[in-house]
Amino acid sequence: MKKFGLLEYPHKESLSKQVFNEYFKKAHIDAVYEDIVIVPDNFDDEINKYIDSYDGLNVTVPFKEKVIKYVEPVEEAKEINAVNCIFNNKGYNTDWKGFYNSLNSSILKEPIVLVGAGGASKSIIYALYKMGIKKLFLVNRTVEKAEKLRKIFLSKIDIKIESFDHLQSIIRSFKTFINSTSIGMFGESFDLEARDLSNLSLIYDIVYNNTPLQKIAKENNIKCIDGRTFWYHQAVENLKIWNIYTPEIFNETFKTFARGE
Repeated sequence: MKKFGLLEYPHKESLSKQVFNEYFKKAHIDAVYEDIVIVPDNFDDEINKYIDSYDGLNVTVPFKEKVIKYVEPVEEAKEINAVNCIFNNKGYNTDWKGFYNSLNSSILKEPIVLVGAGGASKSIIYALYKMGIKKLFLVNRTVEKAEKLRKIFLSKIDIKIESFDHLQSIIRSFKTFINSTSIGMFGESFDLEARDLSNLSLIYDIVYNNTPLQKIAKENNIKCIDGRTFWYHQAVENLKIWNIYTPEIFNETFKTFARGE
């Protein structure tokens, strides 16, 4: 039996374990996908045994950067400085591909504002760069953290930084609003009303849940892409890397299981 898993801390319920295991059953793949919780202080002592004993791994925060020195990162993972998929001791970043492949460039209108400077934001910025975007506004609670991101992508994309406190006052200046934070995951919401979002043509919210932000978008006929769509496209990239991708069966699994259809 093949073994795949998600390196994480702390443990959080995710689509990966549920959907991948259902997919393995439907595709008659003799494999299992497991949650692997590593206490951060033990990471350096334990990581190699998982890389050696599993056929493929996913990596989530807080380990996406820390794992790089234990694998051979491909070029994109080096540029983003984050690995979220491992196979044959190579480190990949499928998050940027997930974002890139989930968007038709014709619906991505500028100017663009990205909220959040955490784990997913680096991959999103890289994807926007690959889509030909030259300028981006980055909003974050901690300006210093946003400034670090700006420096990483200095040669690729012009990033202007705004404080999170200013979001409501500047949001009407944008056509595309991307949320890379967890706001909405547990019912919390942005301090924004429908009239604040009236100029937007696209809202991209990476949270799985039907968040208040997504609800406002749908009620006001604003194109909305949610976190499950993002997850689907990066999951496809994982399966391709692991050489176990059957499109029809995975699509059916995702629709019936993840969408509840």
